[in-house]
Amino acid sequence: VPDGSILIKELLGLREQDRVFVFNIAEYLDETNKIGFIPWLLDSWGFPHLGSRAEAILLGLDKAATKNVLRKLNIPTPRDFVAKPGDSRSSIALRAEEIGYPLMVKPCLEGGHIGISDDSITRDEKSLLAAVSRVFSLLSQPALVETYIGGQGMREFSVGVMETTGGRIFTPIEIDYEVMGVPVKILSHESAIRDLERTKLLTDHLLRGRIEDLASRTFDAVDARDYARVDIRMDETAAYVLEINLMPGLDPHSFLPEAARNIHGMDYANLVRVLAGSSIARNFGVSP
Repeated sequence: VPDGSILIKELLGLREQDRVFVFNIAEYLDETNKIGFIPWLLDSWGFPHLGSRAEAILLGLDKAATKNVLRKLNIPTPRDFVAKPGDSRSSIALRAEEIGYPLMVKPCLEGGHIGISDDSITRDEKSLLAAVSRVFSLLSQPALVETYIGGQGMREFSVGVMETTGGRIFTPIEIDYEVMGVPVKILSHESAIRDLERTKLLTDHLLRGRIEDLASRTFDAVDARDYARVDIRMDETAAYVLEINLMPGLDPHSFLPEAARNIHGMDYANLVRVLAGSSIARNFGVSP
């Protein structure tokens, strides 16, 4: 948001009008310092807006808390524990041994693949403690340590979920690591900023139905609204939810808009109309 103070003044000036709908796609007034959580401000001021309630979005931003909710509802997610600054190295190592290597280490409270690199996959105590220490020192937050879903049969999916006036639709795509040509099959921060991410359509209809059902259950579990993106990995035995993003990128070249175009023939202008129309209908109880 270029100037948060101007936005606040404009919104406050609209409070007396009968019907105001905010098509919001920003998390914070100050994204760099994470100041002014916009969904919370809109909820507090009573403005109907695109997307989930602030509480649900904040839950989605906390990977560990989200996984706890999923686990209670029997939605499969990799085993994990949270390592906090101040935890002893021996206690972290002991909990890691209880789960078993390899383990993935990621920040608990970040999106956009921030804090994720090839070194986030750890196969022994030394590499684990180094990865956890990097999260502590660079991002000043707890680290989520979870089972790394890998192996020869590993596949990864990004599933957009959109609520429309005609029902829920999905945009499942598969991460194409072969085309990406990366040495380690993860979506790292480097791959994101270098635009290395590549995807392909999911053509197996049975698998697609299974993945969409898992994404839909996850969407409901966190009380999401309007739209979200669910990240899923599978190995030879099962599919697991890694996380859900309740404010995924909506610029024209983000995963969800591109998938909507490739799968449903929905151009960007139509995507915006569909999302806005459904959210307006939900908020006001009428068609736009």
